[in-house]
Amino acid sequence: MFNELTLLLHIALLIAIYAFLFLAIRVVSRDFSLAKGATEERFPRITILKGGPDGKVDYPLVDQILIGRAPDCDIVLEDSFASAHHARVYATDAGFWLEDLKSTNGTTMGDRKIKDSVRLTRGSKFKIGASTFQFNE
Repeated sequence: MFNELTLLLHIALLIAIYAFLFLAIRVVSRDFSLAKGATEERFPRITILKGGPDGKVDYPLVDQILIGRAPDCDIVLEDSFASAHHARVYATDAGFWLEDLKSTNGTTMGDRKIKDSVRLTRGSKFKIGASTFQFNE
């Protein structure tokens, strides 16, 4: 009787240990998969809806994006109505902003030309020359 009871207790203890290990591994695995998803950086994007260079229509906004005809711009436009350094989209602690860089023909948002920096929200559209852009968070 004593040997049978000891054997049953040993089996119960082994089942409890295996169950604990299974649950611990499951929790750690779930934490790793959540941490992997959290480290993938998702930057806001500037999308060219119409006009602009061929093949490139989506640009991540890490710090700022400079838009214009000059080759040093992040988005280079082949448009005679765009200035060399026409506009920039930039990030601050207060959000994302669009600034016209004193361009000749201006930058429009909606139906009006912008004069000062304008805050961008999800889906904001703006136009430079013949190109239309959209801000996507």
